[in-house]
Amino acid sequence: MVRAVNVNMVVAYWLIGREVVEEIQSGRERAEYGEKVVEKLSARLTERYGKCFSSPVLWNFRQFYLVYADHAKILFLAGREFISVSTFSPMCVESASTVIPCPMGTELPAGFSPQLSWSHYRALMRVNNTAARDFYAREAIAGSWDKRTLERQIHSFYYERILKSRKPETMLAEVRLLSGRQMYPTN
Repeated sequence: MVRAVNVNMVVAYWLIGREVVEEIQSGRERAEYGEKVVEKLSARLTERYGKCFSSPVLWNFRQFYLVYADHAKILFLAGREFISVSTFSPMCVESASTVIPCPMGTELPAGFSPQLSWSHYRALMRVNNTAARDFYAREAIAGSWDKRTLERQIHSFYYERILKSRKPETMLAEVRLLSGRQMYPTN
């Protein structure tokens, strides 16, 4: 159940980021100079739904979409149905009476893992190197890393150390064994 909620949150945040970039910014990576697109949207959403749509939160969603824009494709099957926002979005919702269109048969965007939470993705989207970001995501899944472990590995340049290692397989196995002990102590 928790993983399903995490996946839905990640997808919702990606969709909001997509909406900001594709619809509001017309697909441009940046809005025109002087346009305060995110700030205006934040004010409108905050007025309607509450403080969970602050500008920094929307900037994170926007950045998340930009980082994973090519990585994730939402697939839609034929037909649409309407559902209430409260069943679609784990966000702060004032009223369950708000209705939005939701594609039937929406599948999980390719590449978003149920083992990774929004906190994991926030850490991953700060890694500029795509190969390193993918490596950290795979290792976080394989090692069941929590967010702190993932951040520690990113800040210690684990990916770069693996690349420079003479025995990368041994180093990978040792870190996986060590993180397995940290995750599941035997005491």
